[in-house]
Amino acid sequence: MLNFDRQLLEEIKRRIEIKSGLANTKSWSQKDYEFLSFFIEEGTACRLSVSTLKRIWANQLQRLPHTSTLDALSQVAFSTDWQRLKANRLLKSHTEFRGSTKKNTRSRSRFKKIMVLVVFGLPLLLIFSGTGRRFKKSREEVMDVNLSYKKSVTNTLPNTVIFNYDIEGLDAERFFLQQSWDRSRRVEIFKGISERTDVYYIPGYFTAKLIADDRVVQETPVHVTYDDWFIAARQPMSNIITFDKELWAKEEYLALDEKPLETKGVNLNEKFQLAFYHVKDFGLEGDNLTYSTSFKMEPLEAVDCPMINIHIQGTTGYYWVMLGHRGCESEFHLTVGEKNHNGKTQDLTMFGADMYQWNEVKIDTNHKNVVLELNGKHIFSTSYKETIGPVMEISYFFNGIGMIDNVELQNQNHEMVFSDDFTSIAAPE
Repeated sequence: MLNFDRQLLEEIKRRIEIKSGLANTKSWSQKDYEFLSFFIEEGTACRLSVSTLKRIWANQLQRLPHTSTLDALSQVAFSTDWQRLKANRLLKSHTEFRGSTKKNTRSRSRFKKIMVLVVFGLPLLLIFSGTGRRFKKSREEVMDVNLSYKKSVTNTLPNTVIFNYDIEGLDAERFFLQQSWDRSRRVEIFKGISERTDVYYIPGYFTAKLIADDRVVQETPVHVTYDDWFIAARQPMSNIITFDKELWAKEEYLALDEKPLETKGVNLNEKFQLAFYHVKDFGLEGDNLTYSTSFKMEPLEAVDCPMINIHIQGTTGYYWVMLGHRGCESEFHLTVGEKNHNGKTQDLTMFGADMYQWNEVKIDTNHKNVVLELNGKHIFSTSYKETIGPVMEISYFFNGIGMIDNVELQNQNHEMVFSDDFTSIAAPE
């Protein structure tokens, strides 16, 4: 590993430590590394294993990590990919060095040697290290590949989406289309073909990505809507299991019983995710809203820390609120717009509750100032700067068997935009 690469990687690591709130790396526990993995995935949709992070932070590397790993770390630290960051750092160091030659003529010969290395040595180094093509492509990613899409059906699932694009002018070894944050939903595409179809099995407001080698060259939002609530489970996360309405619990709240989960192959003794979605254009601005809902969970032997993640997705930002069992607050995380709060570095103990009883949470946002209440008690206040945009999705994610009730969305004038108390589920047909 070159000294410059090593120094840049160390700079990235220090920056991530500051942004994540994880200081004093010598005392990091397994939980700290697990949080770091979550922190990176939450910011980049790229999951780095705990073992990989341990090797990187312990400097147990003889060569640079994989490009996708470097890109994820660079994105979290400096909001750009590794090659672009490296090129900018090289340019900056050479520019600063050139400026210093005006004051010290003795450094001119040294600068010439450095420029010879940059002009001749760096391209060779990139070629032999297999990154020359990616370095060249950092200038190409601004190209418009005209990524667009249309859906085969409306408000129905599954939904085949037809993507159109033009990659003929891009120079890369391989190209991919990824339908969302989920890397497992990535398919390879090829030059000479400008159309690719893909199936969306769950609703949501997704960001589809066109990727050349390991770099995203263009993104486009894909709004896959549905005309009702939708329930799905994941076990593992790459395996999506959906549940038709006749499998829902016949109660005056939205839920699944154990039987349909087990019938569809979900092992209740292993980790799984249960999700509820309602996806449409709610006609509501995310920066000014009042949202409330009730929730609870059923105890499971395999779940020590039952938790719910409440997600409100706008066109440009989102809310992500984690609540869970008392005593598990270190695992909690809150995101509103660009603002992140986590239980590793902040006291989020007010977000703890008895998850086996009904709880009510309320989110009140007025011009990007957010107030959270749990069971009628104020628990947190924060604010953000970057707009959420119009609300396109509300969803819930449980790490076990959960249920929700009394969902309400109001605008800034306290007018009801959406509500559901689920009484129709238990009504006789």
